[in-house]
Amino acid sequence: MSRRIGITDALKARLGDGAAQALTALRPYRKGGRAPTFKPVDVPPRHADAARGAALIEGRWTYGGQTIDVGSHGHPFSVSLPSERFAGWIHGFAWLSDVLGAAGGQAKAVQLVRQWTEAFPGGSPFVFSPDLLARRTFEWGCALDRITGPDDVVAARYALQVRRLRRLLSRVSDGTGSLRAQASLTIFGARLADRGDAVFERALDALDAEIAVQILPDGGHVSRSPAATFEALDTLLQVDGVLQAVGVEGSRALDRAIDRLLPMLATLRHTDGGLALFHGGHEEDPAHIDALLERREGEVQAFAYGPHTGYHRLEAGGSIVLLDTASVPPRPYDLQAHLAPLAMEVSTADGRLITSCGWHPGAAPAWRRPVRASAAHSTLTLDDRSPGEILETGFMADALGPAVSDVPDNVQARRKEQSSGIWLESSHDGYKDVHGLVHKRRIFVGETGDDIRGEDSLFVPVGDVPLSRDPVPFALRFHFHPEVRVSLAQDLSSALLVQKGKAGWRFRTDGGPLVVEPSVYLGAGPRPLRCQQLVISGRALGDGDGQGRENRVRWSLRRLKGRTG
Repeated sequence: MSRRIGITDALKARLGDGAAQALTALRPYRKGGRAPTFKPVDVPPRHADAARGAALIEGRWTYGGQTIDVGSHGHPFSVSLPSERFAGWIHGFAWLSDVLGAAGGQAKAVQLVRQWTEAFPGGSPFVFSPDLLARRTFEWGCALDRITGPDDVVAARYALQVRRLRRLLSRVSDGTGSLRAQASLTIFGARLADRGDAVFERALDALDAEIAVQILPDGGHVSRSPAATFEALDTLLQVDGVLQAVGVEGSRALDRAIDRLLPMLATLRHTDGGLALFHGGHEEDPAHIDALLERREGEVQAFAYGPHTGYHRLEAGGSIVLLDTASVPPRPYDLQAHLAPLAMEVSTADGRLITSCGWHPGAAPAWRRPVRASAAHSTLTLDDRSPGEILETGFMADALGPAVSDVPDNVQARRKEQSSGIWLESSHDGYKDVHGLVHKRRIFVGETGDDIRGEDSLFVPVGDVPLSRDPVPFALRFHFHPEVRVSLAQDLSSALLVQKGKAGWRFRTDGGPLVVEPSVYLGAGPRPLRCQQLVISGRALGDGDGQGRENRVRWSLRRLKGRTG
């Protein structure tokens, strides 16, 4: 363990040491004078949910489990909104592509955009906050040809908002928010019909710099979030689509980033087509993921291992095991990070089996901290604490936000593939400073995918002096998807798992006793879904070597023959 956050980091976050570079990315389009003109181009439409778009056209606006109904002739820009999250969705225009994808949606989109410009001429700190400006100008820039009316009112408002975004660029949130902001400026520069070349070149250089920081060499996002990887790919593919439509050449950095992101996104998918839930992720729409993967020619192949992102994918016979074998991402990309090294997710031909609690951006904020804890994941928790801390109060928290400190700095994994199956041995030292123990997890996936075995142990590293000989309580958790029914056997050492009422698996362990406890699932949407978890509890010896029953738990998953439901 190492304490990564110091006063210098806090001051940099407060002052923004990258502000100068960001502010010089693109000079303002001067206020006053004639409005800018844009090149008429045919940009490929974004992925859309036509059913959701049809509901929006009818006036039913739903997000984060909240709904308002303004009728087919109304709009949501002059009514009270149920929450700040809902308002952010409304004014960020993330719904625009859905409206455009529905029957008769273009006319409605034009109307809605004009109604927004009339309702918000300027001055609202929330509506014109940096992050919302970045998202809104990005959405408008991608769809500009389809939302401008017979005059240039919308185009002029678009240009003025871009100008405002440039002025506030250093205040856009780090991560995909900053990437989207640079993408928005790049799209704006590419679309300009006059004086656009210099603007475009500066914006593209700034986007390339952001790509170099955020997109890792293996294609993962620096935040290690599958959802952020998805969002980054979606953003860059939209930039690429606009540049191709305009007829301007992008950059090698942009092209290479897309080529790296594609297979990593495939790597982080489960058998249901959705994404793993690590580090603030949620399932996402499988159809949208498919659409992204199909934007480039050729079949996209998943990796077995992302050496920079730190995820292992063990796939055999229709079963997939995904394991997180890296530490928390660096500042400032750890604000959504989860404290769960060696967390595991499992899916089979019948869907998700073992998972974590997950997170959804539309969920109630009260859930955010609990689901970041180790106990919300399928891994081992020692002494009812996570291997790390989330800043909550004090100067550091005020300056950095909910960042992470005291994280494991030694997370390792070794993989071996044989004809009989795949072996993976991993470990982390997140509990070493406090208890002197290292957590090791070994997993085997048989060649048919019907036999998955694991071993979790706690041991004092060779050469280290035990910090204590007293026993330390631990809990090994396995969270199951809401579509999985768990039935505990009378011997309290095995359980029957039934997926979707038909596919059966037997869970066994030599630890225990096994206990079934309630859990929640936020991976599919904003409302928590009830689910179950199996918990194996014990008391590990503080001077154990990981070989005795006190410090080792072995478990297995085996598919049952035939139907069980």
